[in-house]
Amino acid sequence: MNKTATAWKDDATAPGRRLELTADQNQAVTDRWEAARAAHKALDVVMEGVQQALADSHGAKLEGKQHRLKGLKAFRRKAAMELDDRVPLETIVRKVQDLNRYTLVFDVKSYTEGVRHTYALLHERGYVIVPDSEQNTWEDPVHKGFRAVWQQPDGTVKFEIAFHTPDSYRVKTENHLLYDLYRESHLRSLGEEPPEKMAESHEDAAKIIQHQRYSGIPAKESK
Repeated sequence: MNKTATAWKDDATAPGRRLELTADQNQAVTDRWEAARAAHKALDVVMEGVQQALADSHGAKLEGKQHRLKGLKAFRRKAAMELDDRVPLETIVRKVQDLNRYTLVFDVKSYTEGVRHTYALLHERGYVIVPDSEQNTWEDPVHKGFRAVWQQPDGTVKFEIAFHTPDSYRVKTENHLLYDLYRESHLRSLGEEPPEKMAESHEDAAKIIQHQRYSGIPAKESK
């Protein structure tokens, strides 16, 4: 049985924004995260089975093992930001789809077929795609890739899969800190520019760096 949650306040909030949850809000967020943690090991078995089935034929690898379960603090911060933007708590808890998330990397020449075979294997295991969850961002200068969310037919367990090539995954990993900086505007305290200007300038910087690093990576089909 889960322990009763207390009120929570982020001790790393950047100046100008106070992120916090009441005890009731934190309880709802924590309960949702605990449900994802309970599903974690079974999903690992499913995804490791998919990877092994496609390893020889498509060069499949599961990367980012330490990120397969989104951290509770990160989820609390995300929920607090959405609450601050007046998103209802029940909507946040119901619609979160990336608490369980996986990264599948395929050889460049096998990428499209690897994604298609992943779909087939998950269908065989009883999972269905969440409507409107597929995101093809291969043309995006900042974050190239393809991702989709899957769920059990009754919707009780959801998990996201990001599909990458070795090069796109390498660039994503190298720029992980940069993503965090411009998305969350942590650098606003380092200068006197207004927060929106700082966020905009760092997004521009990320786009430039990503464009340079991705220049040799051909665009990929979604599936």
